[in-house]
Amino acid sequence: MSGKQSLCCHVHTATRVSAIFYLVYNLLVAMDLTVGIIRKTDPLTVSYTDMKFANGYRAFDISTNFMMLVLMSFSSVLVLLSHRKGPVCIVPFVLFMFLDVALSLLSLFAAPWGLPGTPTYRDALRLALNLKGGAKLEVQELSQVTMMFGVLFVLYILLKVYMLQVSMRSFYALRENWTPSQPPVENSVRVKLPSYDEALKMKADSLPPAYQEP
Repeated sequence: MSGKQSLCCHVHTATRVSAIFYLVYNLLVAMDLTVGIIRKTDPLTVSYTDMKFANGYRAFDISTNFMMLVLMSFSSVLVLLSHRKGPVCIVPFVLFMFLDVALSLLSLFAAPWGLPGTPTYRDALRLALNLKGGAKLEVQELSQVTMMFGVLFVLYILLKVYMLQVSMRSFYALRENWTPSQPPVENSVRVKLPSYDEALKMKADSLPPAYQEP
């Protein structure tokens, strides 16, 4: 688990690249959600068309997505500070990667399970309909969309699994070599005091003067 190499680069480098990719991806998802709210249309990454809930629930769902994106982005920033602050900074990123992989697999059964930005089959169909101008998809076109989504989703899961693996290996490798910084020790003067026997053998003139009250 503590190997130094991952494919063609070091595990620390691969982890930092993964964190930067994750950060940029989350920022793009946040921008997509913001544009969707301003234009009052469904964004590409999250679908609200089929939601039959009240506006209050939709606002709560949107705010939750933004909060989750902020936390996910913050975990990516911590990875970039791990070499200065220690391996504990990688732990939030590892937890989010594990959660992302698990919820992405669950999103195949129910789309709301996925984190913001997780590709879903419903979003793939909605994108295909938008590209076709809202016309109904033919059977051949539907099968093509299904096949493309399946391939891209598998690649998406493999990428997240790779990011999880390299971040865990980077954590263990950094923990093995990590030495916490010690506070500087102030210079002090040390005086060796004589022992009791040595003090008894000392001459009277070598003794300190007697204390006299002023």
